[in-house]
Amino acid sequence: MPSDQGGGEELPRYRSVADDLRSQILEGRWSAGDALPKQHQLQRRYGVGRGTIQSAQQMLREEGLLEAGAPGRAARVANRTTNLQPLAHHITRAFAARHVTLDVWSLTTEQLSKAVQNQAEAIMEGRRRPPESITVRVLLPDLVTSHPYPRHVDDPADPRPLQRLRHVIRTYAGALEHSLTLLAERGLVEHVSVAIRGLPTIPGEKRYLINGTEMLTGYYWLERGQMQNNPDGASLDVLELRSGDLFASSLAAESASALERARFEQVRRWFESRWDQVALPLTLADQG
Repeated sequence: MPSDQGGGEELPRYRSVADDLRSQILEGRWSAGDALPKQHQLQRRYGVGRGTIQSAQQMLREEGLLEAGAPGRAARVANRTTNLQPLAHHITRAFAARHVTLDVWSLTTEQLSKAVQNQAEAIMEGRRRPPESITVRVLLPDLVTSHPYPRHVDDPADPRPLQRLRHVIRTYAGALEHSLTLLAERGLVEHVSVAIRGLPTIPGEKRYLINGTEMLTGYYWLERGQMQNNPDGASLDVLELRSGDLFASSLAAESASALERARFEQVRRWFESRWDQVALPLTLADQG
């Protein structure tokens, strides 16, 4: 086994350890609630230090594959049948399919971009088999409408909160597009299509339609907070959108009811109608 002291371009050891453990979990070697081998056993197995094992396990916790850590307790496999899994967990599973499709409606693509980037890097580094095709369509708030949120609590006309939102949208949507088009440019995935369009509205919820069979739904609420890192160094008291857990439903499950199927179809029609009739291509280059 390679040691922790990898050189230059070598893959960080904690990530290769995480990849191996992830594969074993998804293949069913350990069931929900089962304890993984103790850290010192994993250290010997992989020939790495304790910190590497801890980093690998933390990565799997963030993907929802391991339960939250507890002092003195061995890492345990999470119950993956639960609704409340982080987005990275669902994207990891989605990329195991031969044909990956993602239709998304959200405020930004920050979490999605990071999750997809992890999968793209795994493909480029040969750590996971590439799908045959990837098709991604994303709906975001457009970059020209004066959206009501986020806004400065004391001065709703202050343009800085909205300018920052536009910057975040451009940054992460651009990163998402780059991660996927790079797979096509390197010839690793035969067909890659990424399209990002804007709507003249702010979402009240976020939706992810995954591989035609899974739907994730999360909700936004308004909350006061501080906006930092403005160009002028100011800290603003803002009213902004926050979100929490994602609730999952699947058409692939044998228990999927007629009501669930009808709900899925209506969300699909909601997305298609806005994509075809209202949304316009988003210009990701920052106009300053």
